[in-house]
Amino acid sequence: MTGSVRSSAGLLVRHQRLAWWIFIANLVLAWLSSLPARVSLASALDHSLEGLRFVNGFDVAALAMLLGRPDFPAKSLATTSVAATVVFFFYLLFLDGGVFAVYLDDRKLSRAEFFENCGLYFWRMLRLAIYSLLPFAIVMSIGGGIGAYAGKLSDEAAPDRLGFYVAMAGRLLFLLLFLFVRLWFDLTQASVVRENKRSLLRTLGGTFRIALGSGKLYRGYLGIMILSAAVAAALVTLWVYLPHRAMFASFVVLEMVTLLFIASRLWMKAASARWIALLPEPVYASLAVAPTQESEPEAESPVAPSSESMPPDETGTAEPPEPLPE
Repeated sequence: MTGSVRSSAGLLVRHQRLAWWIFIANLVLAWLSSLPARVSLASALDHSLEGLRFVNGFDVAALAMLLGRPDFPAKSLATTSVAATVVFFFYLLFLDGGVFAVYLDDRKLSRAEFFENCGLYFWRMLRLAIYSLLPFAIVMSIGGGIGAYAGKLSDEAAPDRLGFYVAMAGRLLFLLLFLFVRLWFDLTQASVVRENKRSLLRTLGGTFRIALGSGKLYRGYLGIMILSAAVAAALVTLWVYLPHRAMFASFVVLEMVTLLFIASRLWMKAASARWIALLPEPVYASLAVAPTQESEPEAESPVAPSSESMPPDETGTAEPPEPLPE
């Protein structure tokens, strides 16, 4: 279990087709959601001098003026983007069962096996997503409360930069708690797929104890997040300094950022699946609360007649007792 985070990188590479499936679905949905915007932009900017401000560069002021025009359907375009985001979210939930099945078994499943696991665990993954809203809301409330307190310190002229330091500490705490909740529910998903559990609340209680004792896995999650953020920052910096006319290069760099985030998220899932798979069975059984199994009541054995009152004969049948002499 010591190398579960490092070995999960091998899982990610061996089963990289999962990342490509998600990336292609994201690309297709983004293209479909951009069709209304392309039609609207073409009608508003074709044969117009304003279009040159986007062809030769990117002008923020021109974009703001374009969004404020009454003939530009900004609200309908936003609705299309939101709809594509919702479809992509449910697509990821649908794939979670198959993804964890692949990472737990570490083998290439057939399409039938993969989608069978996707369908088998979809409703449980959806329920877990709904259950996760509560802890995520608590974490967001904690972060918002610390941010409000930091703003109050700044307004009351407290010592120099005290409000800033409190705000930064609050953001760091929010990030660490958010990552812990993410780890907790990833472990729950892996446990549900490993044991085909249906009692999700019991499983959440057991995996919470596992998450509290998985400091190495948590540090692995933190390392994956920091590494992906650093690479994304480098790619975005490269994108900023690309020539404005290099449209294809800009598109490739931004899609690399998207693929990076997909791969980092799958890496975290692979690490959780590896952690659950390598957890010793006695330790797993003592930490994870298994659903209670009601034992069937044992049938009462019939009371055997006393051998003194009914002794058996040679044929094995019981003879009636002899009458007492008068």
